[in-house]
Amino acid sequence: MPELSKDELVVVMDIVDDQKILGEKIGEIKATDNGLSNNCSYYENINNLKVLARQSGANLLKITKHKSADKFSSCHRLWANIYKVKNAKAYETEIEWSANRKLTWEDFKGQPDIENFPNALAVTNSGFGYESGSLSFFKEGKLFVRNLFYNHGSWVLPKGKTDYVLRHEQIHFDITEIYTRILRKALIDANITTNNSNRAQLIFESIKNDWQKRQEDYDYKTQHGLKKETQEEWEAIVTLELARYDLYKSN
Repeated sequence: MPELSKDELVVVMDIVDDQKILGEKIGEIKATDNGLSNNCSYYENINNLKVLARQSGANLLKITKHKSADKFSSCHRLWANIYKVKNAKAYETEIEWSANRKLTWEDFKGQPDIENFPNALAVTNSGFGYESGSLSFFKEGKLFVRNLFYNHGSWVLPKGKTDYVLRHEQIHFDITEIYTRILRKALIDANITTNNSNRAQLIFESIKNDWQKRQEDYDYKTQHGLKKETQEEWEAIVTLELARYDLYKSN
């Protein structure tokens, strides 16, 4: 199987994901350690598995076994089956924010909830959080911050499938990215590592509250995107704020 480029999408299915996979199984891979390895948090080892999958020509990996870090190992140990499928996006349950990938209506897989959102044409469910990296005897672990769009928690009504509404929903995801970067900056400024990660929760809760207020403010001031001039103003503001925190766009 030809090797995939380093930017090729590889979708990860976790252990409890029971979607039926229609594709060619290429093999089995693992990300384990010798008990004292560094750079092997869950986040990092998922990325390590993606590299191995691409090298094998696979665009889908299904986690089959996971051992968390414990007294025997500083690492998360992962085993997975890898596949080549026709449309990897069809198996996605979450999308990590990327400047190179904008949302499409294909990504909104949830059932419309018009009871709780009677005035919405579409809803974007995204969020951010942090994960403690592994702590070995030789090195402090890092904290990793991620911004995720949840496919099955996001939905759109048939009449809402327009480019304009999609732009409004993309800004919701982009606002989450702004606060993801703000959290990264705050954790770095406070010198938070796995040795003092208990301090991270207070920082996270404060920034999360600001993020929730900002999302509500966005919908209120644009009237869920109906005020086109205000919508365009927000798009410009969000673009500037993403640039402002560009140094914190990755872990």
